[in-house]
Amino acid sequence: MNRLIKFFFFILLGCSVLLSCKDIDMESFRPETGQIKFTNATLDAPNTLDTLWVELNSNLPFRLKTDASWLSFVKPNGMATEKVGIIVARNRELTERVGKVVAYITDDVQSELEIRQRSGDPAPDFTRHFYVKAEGQVTADGLSWAKATTLHNALMEAASGDYIHLAAGIYIPTQVMTGGSSAQDATFEVAENVHIIGGYPAQATEGALADPAVHKTELNGNNTAIHVVTVIAPKVEGQQVELNGITISKGLAGGTGSVNASGVAVSRQHGGGLFVAGSKLLIKQSSVIDNSSKNHAPGVYMTALAEVTMDRVSIKNNYTTIAASNGGGIWNDGSRLLMYDSEIVGNRIGGVGAGLYSLHTAVESTNILYNVTIAKNTSGIFGNNAVGGGIYAREKSLFYVVNSTIYGNKAGGNAFGGGIALYGATTFHLISSTVSGNEAGIGNTTSGGLGIHNSSANNNNLHLYNSIISGNMGGNLPDVGGNAYAAYSVKSSIVGQEVLDTDGNKTGYSFDPQLSFHLFGAHGGFGETIPLKGTSSATTEGMSKLQLQLLGANLTLLEQERLLEDQNHVSRSDTKVMGALVTIQ
Repeated sequence: MNRLIKFFFFILLGCSVLLSCKDIDMESFRPETGQIKFTNATLDAPNTLDTLWVELNSNLPFRLKTDASWLSFVKPNGMATEKVGIIVARNRELTERVGKVVAYITDDVQSELEIRQRSGDPAPDFTRHFYVKAEGQVTADGLSWAKATTLHNALMEAASGDYIHLAAGIYIPTQVMTGGSSAQDATFEVAENVHIIGGYPAQATEGALADPAVHKTELNGNNTAIHVVTVIAPKVEGQQVELNGITISKGLAGGTGSVNASGVAVSRQHGGGLFVAGSKLLIKQSSVIDNSSKNHAPGVYMTALAEVTMDRVSIKNNYTTIAASNGGGIWNDGSRLLMYDSEIVGNRIGGVGAGLYSLHTAVESTNILYNVTIAKNTSGIFGNNAVGGGIYAREKSLFYVVNSTIYGNKAGGNAFGGGIALYGATTFHLISSTVSGNEAGIGNTTSGGLGIHNSSANNNNLHLYNSIISGNMGGNLPDVGGNAYAAYSVKSSIVGQEVLDTDGNKTGYSFDPQLSFHLFGAHGGFGETIPLKGTSSATTEGMSKLQLQLLGANLTLLEQERLLEDQNHVSRSDTKVMGALVTIQ
């Protein structure tokens, strides 16, 4: 009975509410008039990186915008009256600059704040050397080992041309990049063309020498930082950023959107280890290792016409955490990559291009590799079909791969191109290189290539010179293949078991990869390789010194002398050996 009484009570109550609502005059309802105003119309700012907290009075939700690339916001919106954080980048210019911040509810209801930033301090007319230790003090000037400072402080104080010397130890970024809004945006931000040299003893004193092999200097994202290192220094004639003797690890790319770092868009989805935007960068004797991504490019991401040179660099064991991801070791997005004596090894991606991924639909992505090993990278690690275990070259990509070994890479699922995959009007020159032991096309009976997949529908230009593409694994498919009309040019190379002459015609000789290769391993040089053994057609039917010189004269982007040596810098002058190595084990 009590339940029945409660039931009728709620019915009556509901009816009463409906009747009272019916009596409301909706035409008499008027929304609240918006009112918004900064407490001050102008504000002075120092010439250093700073966050200004400004009182904003508003009776409705609001947003912030600015016309200045050097201004950004801790949070670009709010609900009502509060203090808003405005991030002011360091002023390196020798003149005062003025920017405007607008807080608005609607286009008609807004308030403006003018920010005047003091002119930058003139850079000294001499090169300065800063010294950094893991226990360095932010209050120290860093101009000697005895007064070592922090890396963040050194990056803030150093101007283009200066040197920053790092003692061995682990350095974790704690300072949010310019324009960042959360702890994950913490990074070592390189905004000037400085030289960062690691490998000094942990307790270095005056006169200490750098030895990166002995004194490991690690920039570590602690599996939190979206980018461990962010390079956004402007291009200046005769200047570049240098990273030497550094290990970059434990970055975790992820999140959404991008950060406006002094006018440079820095995507949170790419570059867990290293993000380079529009800068000229030299990396030597360094590693980008064990970084991850919730999106793309866990290792290195280069964009906005960046120019990156790598010399004796390892891009190793970077990995993704989702299936829809591309570019495991390096993603070249409309930039120029130049590599010497380096390796891209053991990177794992959910999508395509586990080792090196190159794509930009509007600007050419140029990749020139000398004496590089690309090995044991895996695409499609979550079971999906994903091409390009070693290299995936897509639209607007130009490749020159010289004296290099591409071995043991795997295309995911039953996809093609375990070593290399081409798609979308790409031009690819493979010169004096070895592509073997790569895996692809398992269970796939359609037309495709195991070592190199050349997708004909997209008008690629594939050129093979003095190279060996043989001994790749998967289905009963060719080492180089594609669709029915996937043509490519060959000069003095081995494809599968066929030996082709300088005109691309069959010589009648054959090649057995099982009998002619040593095991993959350390055989001199920077990375692991698979040298030839004994005598075979690969040791006698290759290009001569004169033919290599003529090839170099036609391919003008290449360094001519690099064509006359092998991956271990042994001369090719007196040989006609195909592949990455001329030394016969």
